[in-house]
Amino acid sequence: MKDQVKFQDAKVLIFKLGQEEYGVHINQVVSIDRMQTLSITPYPNRASHVLGVASIRDVVIPIVDMRAALTGEALKQTDVTRIIIVKVYDKEIGIIVDAATDVLDLPAESVEQTNILETNNVSYLLGISRFDNRIVILLDIEKLLENTTNLDDLRDMIQSFINSNEGAEA
Repeated sequence: MKDQVKFQDAKVLIFKLGQEEYGVHINQVVSIDRMQTLSITPYPNRASHVLGVASIRDVVIPIVDMRAALTGEALKQTDVTRIIIVKVYDKEIGIIVDAATDVLDLPAESVEQTNILETNNVSYLLGISRFDNRIVILLDIEKLLENTTNLDDLRDMIQSFINSNEGAEA
């Protein structure tokens, strides 16, 4: 946990993948777009969760299916499916999510550092917020997307967290 950053009060964009809610600092978000009009061009030798590239507002950007990356399930496009354009080290990347639901002002005291975070080097995971009867997994999207193995590590940790919460509620 040596690289863990202490969370400060922040405005966070909330998005959903399945039943889980994730949050990214609003300063890392460029835009939110509908999927219906987006044309994605696949290219060879890409990771399975990278769908290809798309031209959005005259910028060609890679498109990552966050559902495939974090759950292993294929994209299920619906009317609420969104592509969130985020900044990763001055480059734009599109992440496809099940829904972008709202923007919350999260107080620092709502964020917990679970024991899952203590045993892993996860600078991209800012903590887990319990706020207003919701559980939000807070991501530093820039650090998460800088290395594709971070997505695999996060998927494993989220599954462990879900399993431990289900065990605690039983």
